[in-house]
Amino acid sequence: MKNLLLDLKSFLIICLTFISTALLGVITFGKKPLHLFVNQFHSPFWDTFFKYFTNVGDGLFAGFILFVLLFFIKIRNVFIGISTFLISGFISQLLKKAAYFDELRPSKSFGPDELYYVPGEILHFYNSFPSGHSTTAFAIFMFLAYVFKKKNLQITFATIACLVAYSRVYLSQHFFVDVAFGGIIGISSFILSYLMFRSIKTNWFDKTIPSLFHQTKI
Repeated sequence: MKNLLLDLKSFLIICLTFISTALLGVITFGKKPLHLFVNQFHSPFWDTFFKYFTNVGDGLFAGFILFVLLFFIKIRNVFIGISTFLISGFISQLLKKAAYFDELRPSKSFGPDELYYVPGEILHFYNSFPSGHSTTAFAIFMFLAYVFKKKNLQITFATIACLVAYSRVYLSQHFFVDVAFGGIIGISSFILSYLMFRSIKTNWFDKTIPSLFHQTKI
């Protein structure tokens, strides 16, 4: 476990800094005043950028990434990736739909003239906590950081995850507390999945799927 955290140090420093800063802001100012303050800063460029970039945290995008990696990474890592995706999604949806189903999103928490809304953005009103997009982004990009490990890629993956989380606030789909806990769930889901599959001892687990088919044909 210690080696995992050290290997992913660059990713974790960036993501945990973002999460802790978001939570500190919420604790210090309150989630609504903090949202109102951040909502003042917008521009046509960022409106367009975040409107489309936020889809990187969509479950379909994460599923596509996992599908592509099926053919290149060890089967052990395939299981870790799929498990991370499923666990993070399950926890996020359980909290959204069962425990915090009546948690209002920004568009329902403020009056119609209190916030700036990105033109064309379809707003949701309920199931605010936690942010599903943020959960998925932190989960999948931590998994990618684990697979590829290089420092520059870890920094890139961490930046993408944090930008996806911020996009949910920028678009007024979530509060900072929603995206921060989404990040915690995503990171925790990866660590849990890693611990579940790291110690399994079997030869085929450390092979790739194409190599297994090749051996079968021979």
